[in-house]
Amino acid sequence: MDDLKIKEIITEIRNEQHISSAEKEETLKSYVKEAEYDINYSSGSKIDYKKDLQARSLLKNYVLYRRFNRLAEFKQLYGGEYANLQARYYKPTSL
Repeated sequence: MDDLKIKEIITEIRNEQHISSAEKEETLKSYVKEAEYDINYSSGSKIDYKKDLQARSLLKNYVLYRRFNRLAEFKQLYGGEYANLQARYYKPTSL
């Protein structure tokens, strides 16, 4: 995801989660990149978060839980969402 898309998502996150400007942009940017990597890795595909609103919502929720160091709880609550993305983006191989 390029910096412009990350900035757009951070703006959305700030508005939706009522994050003050005191929380550093770089911290949020690293959380977004971490979420993107985790979701893409789990689904086995590079997701377009502008088109796939379900994945975008999952990414924003990842950031919310990450901000409060609650990723284990996030993984437990959103395991079904990960499974849905895996099923949607599954690409069979000849192996």
